[in-house]
Amino acid sequence: MSLIEKKGKTFINEEVDRYLYWIEERESIRRKKEDANADPPWTEDEIFKMFKFCQVYREDDRTTRWFAAHIRRPLSAEPEVVMATIIFRFFNLIETGRTLLEHNLHLDWDREKAIEEVSKQPKWVTGAYIVKTPNRMNKVKGVAECVTHIWVERERLVSSLEKMTTLQEAWTFLLQYPYIGPFVAYEIVTDLRHTYILDEATDICSWANAGPGAMRGLNRLTGRPLGFCKRSHDWNKEMQELYTICQEELRIKYRMPFEMREVEGGLCEFDKYSRILKGEGRTRSVYDYSKKDRPIIEDLHKGESKWAN
Repeated sequence: MSLIEKKGKTFINEEVDRYLYWIEERESIRRKKEDANADPPWTEDEIFKMFKFCQVYREDDRTTRWFAAHIRRPLSAEPEVVMATIIFRFFNLIETGRTLLEHNLHLDWDREKAIEEVSKQPKWVTGAYIVKTPNRMNKVKGVAECVTHIWVERERLVSSLEKMTTLQEAWTFLLQYPYIGPFVAYEIVTDLRHTYILDEATDICSWANAGPGAMRGLNRLTGRPLGFCKRSHDWNKEMQELYTICQEELRIKYRMPFEMREVEGGLCEFDKYSRILKGEGRTRSVYDYSKKDRPIIEDLHKGESKWAN
């Protein structure tokens, strides 16, 4: 088995090359779609032609672009950005974000008003990840309940976060709040990294929270069983070593800094790509070229759709 030695850690050379290839090809597709406004397909890779993958940069994600344009950037220097971020990421849906803005609920939370207005929508919360809420409540009421518990603590929450100097410290702190699990806490912290709260965090390029997909990606890189998921394992050390490889080996010139968040997110998508390549399974998101399917792309400046499916 071919191996590559980097910073004292052994990775499988073929897997490292595939991980780097995924990053470069996925970003190349984004450039052809957005920068060159080219028609599909944007690649010769049959897997990329058929299946949809997340962006290399979380900041290029459609929902994040909308949130950044309409909520996060306008509030980036204000304490209100903390609760606005928490409220939005619990729902994590652009349609709900528009409702929050229309009724000023991201700044002046009202549980009953939120339930009333969001319930009018055909869809309420994200399908990208599971949002845990209190039992025997539908998702609108459940998320509203979660937000309300945190809202009453907002002054203490903001005051505490303002004193923190690392993403990891802020992530650990958020876990104490009801129904904020590791994934949602990481989403919130990643957003706050682009605000006055954590824009000077000292571990932006040295810490990330490895989710299940990232763990599987690291297992592929190291040759461990795919189901290995011990929390006691030093996943972050391996991501740091992979970050070093990315800094040394990636050939693409990026328009924004490549950080540990990109390493972690890329591992999850690399795992999906590898699963399809090796015949281990598929993903649910596919392109339908017979209908000239174009994924919705968000305008970088206004945060609204340029294309619609």
